[in-house]
Amino acid sequence: MGWFNRTGCVVAAFLLAQGLCSCAVIDNYSGRAVDYNREAEQAQEQVLLLNIVRASLRRPMQFTSLQSITGSANVNASVTGGATDVRQTPFLSRFPSALPPNSFQIGTALSRIGTATASGNASMGGSATFTVPVLDTQEFYQGLLAPIPLQVIDYYLQQGFPPQLLAALFVLKVEITRLDDGSCRRFTFNNSVRDDLQFGQFEAFSDYLIGSGLTAERITSSTPYGPPIPHPGGGPATAEETAKVVEAYSKASSAGLDIRQERRGDNVTYRLQKKSSTLRLCFAHPGGAAADWLARPNSPMFCGQFNQGRQLARAEGAPAGTNECVPRSARVAGRAAASDNDDDDDPRGVHANGISEFRGIRLAPEFLERIDRLQRAALAARPDLPAEALFPVRAFAGGLVSFRFYTRSTEGILYYLGEITRRRLFTEFGDRSRTIQIKTGLRYGTFPATDCNDFENNAGWQEKSDLVYLSRRRPSIMPRGRYYCENLFVLDNVDTLGADNIIAVSYDGMRLGIPRDPNARGRTTQVLELVKQLLALNTSAKTLPATGVISVVSP
Repeated sequence: MGWFNRTGCVVAAFLLAQGLCSCAVIDNYSGRAVDYNREAEQAQEQVLLLNIVRASLRRPMQFTSLQSITGSANVNASVTGGATDVRQTPFLSRFPSALPPNSFQIGTALSRIGTATASGNASMGGSATFTVPVLDTQEFYQGLLAPIPLQVIDYYLQQGFPPQLLAALFVLKVEITRLDDGSCRRFTFNNSVRDDLQFGQFEAFSDYLIGSGLTAERITSSTPYGPPIPHPGGGPATAEETAKVVEAYSKASSAGLDIRQERRGDNVTYRLQKKSSTLRLCFAHPGGAAADWLARPNSPMFCGQFNQGRQLARAEGAPAGTNECVPRSARVAGRAAASDNDDDDDPRGVHANGISEFRGIRLAPEFLERIDRLQRAALAARPDLPAEALFPVRAFAGGLVSFRFYTRSTEGILYYLGEITRRRLFTEFGDRSRTIQIKTGLRYGTFPATDCNDFENNAGWQEKSDLVYLSRRRPSIMPRGRYYCENLFVLDNVDTLGADNIIAVSYDGMRLGIPRDPNARGRTTQVLELVKQLLALNTSAKTLPATGVISVVSP
């Protein structure tokens, strides 16, 4: 019976061990939850890269989202067994009287008869269920195609992201207009990596704005509501009239309106106005004097100077209340018409419909000199460049100008990253391969004299020190300090280079990935995170279409 007991103990121990292990697997789910997190990370980043690769090939993009992941674990166990045991001790042959006749001829005696059977089985399993909706709703595409609001740009500025990185991603173009000579001459700085001259001119302009302290601030503005209200006249008011006035005030306040006096004396009038808080672009200075190379110290374009009055706007060559350049012949009439308006809110830098505008700015000579050197080099390489592609340096030198900024949409940013990838990997029209770089570490009041050159630094990190002062008070002093050239966004062809990658994606027979080397990667992963957040802001869970459920079961 001992061997049977041992066998039963082994089977029972086996089943008990399986049960204990299965309970441990079910109870300890943290490892699987972390695995799901890593899988979700890879899935989302690969979808982003896939759309950027599509954009680089000028293919239509397709958006999906990993909406939910549900995991489960289960265990099943069973055991069956049976036993028969017969013991006859001592031997029967020693007791012949107890046996029937002739039974002693048996010649053998059983001392032990025993049978035992035992069986068991155990199984464990896990499953993951996830939902992948196709993002093709009207609301999603409305958010995807809308210009990036200034609140988003301001948030990333305040979080310490490099301004040059944000300018490269978010700014589509900047339109500049000459205001003071009546010509209304215009030029557009296009942020396009397709053309080296266009990108070089835009980069010089963005360096100039960053060195001048371009940032954002929150302001309170008021909008007139309804026609002017005449004064009710002199004399004491009755109780009924006073009650009506109080009721009118109460209703106006409930609607977010207040009453403002517009004139004084005998012609005093009142007007309802609605106050709102918004963001605008402005120029800040960390200390000392304001940017004297841009405008006067009390100009409304500087942060904290929004309500300085429109008299300064008229003195700088632009009539108040207009966003267009006024030719010389119409300027006098425009000023006379504007003089009747006392509204001291000047919407400089206020972002509306993807556009922000500044007025009355002078361009620094250092900026114009860098543009001139860039154009001379471009003409030496390509003498057939059209004149309209060149910023007219002499026509804008010394004049008052306006800037008008246009921001990209989220889809525009994805296509822009696709253009960067195509310029690096899929050259066309005789272009050379180029890795787009940005400058980081730029300081207020300084301006880089040259651009980043990916040939010079072998498409990697580079430290430079060719800075000049923008201030007119220190034109001959070379500033101390350094700035850095870093790659903006880099995808490598894994099949060609065979380098180690953080994450890669396959499409149309190619495999492209982000290099693991931080010197070659630059700001790529940071840019990818920004795009991921922008896409999330444009997704509404309430409007996601119904989708099928795909289950993956792992034994």
